[in-house]
Amino acid sequence: MQFLIYCMNIKPTMSAQRFIRSLSTTNPHEQTASNIARVLSHSGIQHLKNNPLILSTLNSHAVQLIFSNPTLPHRSCLDFFNFLRQNPVNKPNLVTHLTLIRRLYSVRQFTDIQFVLNCIANDVNLRSPISNMVSLIDNGTDDPIFVEKLCEMLFSVYADNGMFDEAIGVFDYMEKCGFKIHQRCCMLLLLALKRCGKMDMCYSFFRRMLGADVEITVHSMTIVIDGLCKRGEVERAKDLMEEMATKGIEPNVVTYNRLINGFCTKGMVDEALKVKTIMEQKRFEPDVATYSTIAGGLCKLKRYEEAKAWLFTMIKRGLNFDVVTFNILVNIFSKIGNLDEAKKLFKEMEKKGVRPNTVTYSALIDGYFKKGNIEEAKRLFEEMEKMGVRPDTITYNSLIDGYSKKGNLEEANGLFEEMEKRGVMPNTITYNALIDGYGKKGNLEEAKRLFEAMEKMGVTPNTITYSALIDGHGKKGNLKEAKRLFEEMVERGVRPNIVTYNTLIDGHGKKGNLKEAKRLFEEMEKSGVRPDTITYTALIDGYGKIGMMTEAHNLRGVMEVMGHIPDVYTYSSLIHGELLSGESAEALKLLSEMKQRGLMPDFVIYTAIISGLSKQGKADEALRLYNEMLEAGITPDCRL
Repeated sequence: MQFLIYCMNIKPTMSAQRFIRSLSTTNPHEQTASNIARVLSHSGIQHLKNNPLILSTLNSHAVQLIFSNPTLPHRSCLDFFNFLRQNPVNKPNLVTHLTLIRRLYSVRQFTDIQFVLNCIANDVNLRSPISNMVSLIDNGTDDPIFVEKLCEMLFSVYADNGMFDEAIGVFDYMEKCGFKIHQRCCMLLLLALKRCGKMDMCYSFFRRMLGADVEITVHSMTIVIDGLCKRGEVERAKDLMEEMATKGIEPNVVTYNRLINGFCTKGMVDEALKVKTIMEQKRFEPDVATYSTIAGGLCKLKRYEEAKAWLFTMIKRGLNFDVVTFNILVNIFSKIGNLDEAKKLFKEMEKKGVRPNTVTYSALIDGYFKKGNIEEAKRLFEEMEKMGVRPDTITYNSLIDGYSKKGNLEEANGLFEEMEKRGVMPNTITYNALIDGYGKKGNLEEAKRLFEAMEKMGVTPNTITYSALIDGHGKKGNLKEAKRLFEEMVERGVRPNIVTYNTLIDGHGKKGNLKEAKRLFEEMEKSGVRPDTITYTALIDGYGKIGMMTEAHNLRGVMEVMGHIPDVYTYSSLIHGELLSGESAEALKLLSEMKQRGLMPDFVIYTAIISGLSKQGKADEALRLYNEMLEAGITPDCRL
C-alpha cells in the first residue's frame, strides 16, 4: 500500500482507483518498470535509495524494460545501473548490461558503453564468450553495425585490462564474422602486451594482424620492434623491419632509433652504426636521439673518445643539445677523470639555458668522489639542493659509495638515514656500498644487520651483496660462515662471480686447505666463470704455503698459457714459497725475472728475501738487496 501511495503522490492528477485498475490490466513487470522509470524521471535516484520498498517487485526483466524505455534519459539509466550494482539483491545480470549498452549506443554514448563493458570484463560472473553475448542481444538479429562496434569496444576493454586471451577471442570472432578490424584497436593490444613483457604473444598477434588483412602502419611495426629490442632480440627485430619493408611498410626515424637503442643496450654498437648508415641511405636524417643513443652505447663500452666525437659531430650538424646530450658528455668526462672539461660543459649548459638535472649533478658528484675530491663532491650536493634539484637514489648512492670506499662510514650512514627520511628509497646498490664498507672495516655484525634490513625492505641481495659478505668473513678467517653464505646464494639462484670464487679460493689457500681450493677452482670453470690472475695467484700462494713448489710453478705455466700475465702478487707468492722451502737462490732468480718484466718489487718482497738470506748467513747478499731497496726509494721499517 505504501508503494501505491508513493506512486500516486508522484502524479496527483491520477486517482488511486485508476492506478489500481491499471495494475490489473498491465503486465506486472511492465508496470514495475513504468513506475520506477517515472520515479527516476521526476525525483531522481535518491528517492529510490530512501524508499527501498519501491524495488520489492523488481526483477531482471523489469530492469531491462527500464533501460529500454526511450523516454527515460540515458543519464538516469546509468544512475539506476550504478545503484543496482551496489544492491546485493538486484545486481544486474549480463543481459541487463547488454540492454543498457544497446540503449547507450542508440544515443552514441561510447564512453559510457566502455564503462559498462569494463563492469562485465571485471566480473567473473558476467564474463562470457563474445558469441554468447551477441546471441543474447535480440537473439542475434540486432543491427550488425552495433554488433561490430560492440566487438571493437570489448576488444579494447580486454586489452586495457590485460585480459589478452579474451581480447584475442574477440579478434577471432570478428575475423570469422568478416568484421572490419581497426588497426588502432590492435595497436592497443600490442602496446599492452609489450608493457607486460609478453613479447611472444605480441609478436604472434602482429603476425595474426598480417594474416587477417588488418591495416598495418609503421606505428604498429615499431611497437613490436621496440618490444623485441627491449627483450634483447635485436636480430629478430631487424629481420622484422626488413621483412615489413618488402611489404611496403617502411620504418621511420623512431623505428630506426629503437633498433639502434636495442643494439647499443646489448653492447653491439658497431651493429647500431650499421643501422644508422642504412637509415641515412634511406634519406632519414639522424636526430638528437640517434646521436645520444650511440654516444651512450659507446660510453657503456668505455669508448669515451668515440662517444665524444659522435656528440661533437651532432653539434656540427646544427642539432640542438638537450639535457640528455649534455648529461652524456658530462658523464663521459667524469668517467675518464677529465673533470675540468666536465665542469666547462656544466657551465655551458647554463649559458645555453639548459637546466642541469639530477643526472647531471649525480655524474659530477660521482666523478669527483672517484678522483678523491670529496669537498667538491659535497659542495655540488649542497648546490643542487639550493637550485631545487632533488637528489635521487643514484645521487645518494654516489655519495654513500664514495664515503664507504674512503672508510668514512659515519658520513655514509648519515646520508643513508637522510635519504630514508626524505622518502628516497635505497636500492641494492645502496646497501651493497654500506655492506662492503663495513665488511672491509671488519664490522661484520653491522654488515649482517644491513643485509637483514635490506631483505625486510624487499630489496633483493645480488652477487655483489653476497660477495661483499663472503669477502668480509674470508678476510677474518671465518670460512665456515663464508661457505654458508656461498651455499645460500646458490640456493637462492644468485650466481657467484669471479670475486666470490677468488675470495673463497684465497681463504682456503691461506688456511692450507688446498683440496677445497682446487674443488672451487674446478667448480668455477664448470659454471662458466673464467679464472683470472687473482685466481691463479691465490692457488699458487696456497701451494707455496705448504711447500708444494713444483705444483705452484706448474700452475704458473698454465696461467701464462691461458693468457694471464703474472703480476707482483704472483711473484710475491712464488718468492715466499721458495723462501719457506729454504730455496733463497730460486727466490733471487724470481726477483731478477720480475724486474726484467718491468715489475717493481715492493717492500714485502724485499723484506722477505733479505730476512731469508740473513737466516741462511748470506749477509753480503742481504746487504746488497737492502741497498738496492733504498735506491728504489723503499723505506725499511723496524723489521729490517
